[in-house]
Amino acid sequence: MRRGRPSCHVKFGEATALLAGDALLSLAFETALCNNNIDKIAPENVVRAAGELARASGAVGMVGGQIIDLESEGHKVSLKTLEFMHNNKTGAMIVAAAKMGCISANAGKKQVKAAEEYAKRLGLAFQIVDDLLDVEGDVTKLGKPIGSDDNNEKTTYITHLGIEKSRTLVEKLTEEAERQLDVFCDSSFLKELSRRLSMREN
Repeated sequence: MRRGRPSCHVKFGEATALLAGDALLSLAFETALCNNNIDKIAPENVVRAAGELARASGAVGMVGGQIIDLESEGHKVSLKTLEFMHNNKTGAMIVAAAKMGCISANAGKKQVKAAEEYAKRLGLAFQIVDDLLDVEGDVTKLGKPIGSDDNNEKTTYITHLGIEKSRTLVEKLTEEAERQLDVFCDSSFLKELSRRLSMREN
C-alpha cells in the first residue's frame, strides 16, 4: 500500500509496473530535453542538467543505492553503509533536482554547491523520518502498513540509534541544510520545505 492505495505492481502486475517505471524514466529525459526548455534555457545548461539526472538515476545513484538496499535485507549493515545507501538512493535524486534547478537558472558554482549540500542533508533526513514513521507512524495517515522494515529484516537508523537519537539527527540535518541556503537571496520556500519534511506524518 502507498498513500492508502495498492502499489502499482499489486494492482496492475509486476510486468506492467516495470514498464511503467521504464516509461517514466524516459519521460523524465523527454521533459528535460524538450524543445520548450532548449528555447528558454541555454542549451549547454539543459545538457548539464540532463547529465545530472542521468547520473543520479543510474548505477552510481538511485539504482546502485537500491541494489545495496535489496542485498542488505536479512543482514546487519553498518551505519556507514546505511548512510551510503540512502545518499545514493533517495538522496541522489533530491540532489539532482536541486542542482538541475540551479544549473537551469545559470547559478554560479558556489550556489550549485550550496544546493547540493542542502539536498544531501535533506535527503538523509527524509529517509530517517521514513524509518521513524515505519516504527511509530499512524497507519491512517501513512496510508501503508507500519513495521515493514522489521518484517523484512532491514537495518535502519532506528536499529542503530534508537528513536530519540534518530529524531535528534533529523533536527541536526535539517538545521545544517538550512544553513547552506545563506548564499541565496530568497530561500524561504526551501527552508519551509526542509522543516515540513522533518515533521511529516506520511
